[in-house]
Amino acid sequence: MGVHGVAATGAREGRVDPLLADRVVEALLLVGLPVAHGGHGPGVHLLATEGAGDSGGFDADRWPVTLRWICSPRLEGAAAASDARSPWPRTRQVVADSMETALAELLPALGLHATRATADGPTLVGPGDHDAPARAAAGGSPAGGATAAAGAEADPSVGAAVRRGAALAGLPLARGPRTAGVAYAPCGPAADTADAAEAADGQATAVVDVTWQPSPHLPGTPLVATAVREAMHHAVGTALAVCGLRTSWHRPADSAPHLHVADH
Repeated sequence: MGVHGVAATGAREGRVDPLLADRVVEALLLVGLPVAHGGHGPGVHLLATEGAGDSGGFDADRWPVTLRWICSPRLEGAAAASDARSPWPRTRQVVADSMETALAELLPALGLHATRATADGPTLVGPGDHDAPARAAAGGSPAGGATAAAGAEADPSVGAAVRRGAALAGLPLARGPRTAGVAYAPCGPAADTADAAEAADGQATAVVDVTWQPSPHLPGTPLVATAVREAMHHAVGTALAVCGLRTSWHRPADSAPHLHVADH
């Protein structure tokens, strides 16, 4: 739900335990996600969880921190100013839901307890295992992101569309091999797909391979790297799709699924 209506969803602008907040922020930075300090997005907004009591909130002792995704100012503003017939509120909601679900899925691999109590509820975070990040880092090399083949260039129009979609959702763009964010590289159409049939007829649609590139400091151990890759891969695909791009999944037998993106 982002920053709008936070008081109605079990979070408040209270003081977050500084030690737990530091651990959450450290985990977010390892993943490569921006932090919305003071609620100024885009990024992940940390709030103190409101206790259950008569308010119907959540167990603040077990889940002291609430996380919300704040989209770009453009999308947040358009959603707030729109009526029920506008597509912007749904666009913002889908982006926020996808990112908050990803947080609940990946943070446990970085030593924090995290959950979403309901499909449209906030992501709740608890202290978890203080030693888990150290164990994850032990013996692990940094997780790498996707890189394009030497000399290959992505179609400019599709690249521009990916950049616009990521910016609207509030996602950073990876601008180099050691920067975090949405990364894309040129690719051909997947076999046995409509795009491959169009290519055979000489009417190929330009496609790029999109991934999430974490911080180069993220431990490359299988547990951490896989959790972050899978959670963010699906979140980015959902966000780009609702922001107007055409997405499809290519699942080769010998590697992880690829997210293919084309401009409409």
